[in-house]
Amino acid sequence: MVKISLTILVLFASLSASAQRKNPNYQMIENIAQKYKELNAQAGYVKVNDVPVAQDTRFIRPEDEVVPDYNNLRQIALVRHGEPDLLKDGKFSFKEARQFVKDYDSVGIVVPDKPFLNIKNTDEVAIFTSSINRARATAKYLFGDNEAINVSHDFREFETYIGKLIPKFRLPIKFWTTTARIKWILGIKGKGVESFADAKKRAKKAANLLDRATEEKPKVVLVAHGFLNRYIKKNLENMGWRVVSNGGSNYLATTILVKIEEKANNNNDNLSVRHID
Repeated sequence: MVKISLTILVLFASLSASAQRKNPNYQMIENIAQKYKELNAQAGYVKVNDVPVAQDTRFIRPEDEVVPDYNNLRQIALVRHGEPDLLKDGKFSFKEARQFVKDYDSVGIVVPDKPFLNIKNTDEVAIFTSSINRARATAKYLFGDNEAINVSHDFREFETYIGKLIPKFRLPIKFWTTTARIKWILGIKGKGVESFADAKKRAKKAANLLDRATEEKPKVVLVAHGFLNRYIKKNLENMGWRVVSNGGSNYLATTILVKIEEKANNNNDNLSVRHID
């Protein structure tokens, strides 16, 4: 009986995968993913002090010829902020670690030699960023002061709650921040600190906002944070978006998702500069 059930499950999965491959949208997305493999293989790097930090990337364009109707293509780029301009070497006491977390939210970034996200026509792009300074500084580095950038507290990073106990030893900052994040995920947090459950709800809200934004502009860029972007990506995938270029989790990592609509959406009206909290 178990063998029969397993056989049925395998057969169902095989039929489902086969049907998916025959879907025209599936093949177009596969073509886009293949195009990104080619682009990434040829792409150069931007550098900080002659050290490569991020690979050049861009959205899919009509001249790539990977979709029959470019007007039906919606694209989202999730960008992690650049490296904060903050000393991380050595060992930190409990008090120093708490101060580091505060400083991490206030400093700018180590700026690379040139922007790595190549956008030809910013009129068809909606730009969003976290209200935290390292993300805003990254958005400014990428787009300058002249573009309409939507800033929202909803795009802030998940909490790093160091706590109140004062152990009398010094450890690398990675230890402090990692254990703090684990405690927070387990529900150990201070009064007034957002819970993990609420943060996940916020990520879902953010994903819905980005999805709706692509109905007005065919391309959307979010400059935010590692954990938040990870959960936004999950929610977008649940909404039918597909990852075609996975940039990983390092500073300036860029993941690109696409969605193909049946009807063209040509509304390219400009978004105004505003805070959207």
